[in-house]
Amino acid sequence: MFWLLGLVAILQFGFHWVLKPAIVFSTPIFEVWGLWVILILIGVWLFAGGNQADISS
Repeated sequence: MFWLLGLVAILQFGFHWVLKPAIVFSTPIFEVWGLWVILILIGVWLFAGGNQADISS
């Protein structure tokens, strides 16, 4: 039983250590503080597309 509690604790600490940077980065985006970042990325994506000419014969 103690090894199971230890394993669960290690998994909890591990997931927290791995996911903490992702949580810190994504929190402003999901709380709409980083909405301007999303809009800039979408704008860059839209304007970065090249002219796709039809070159088939």
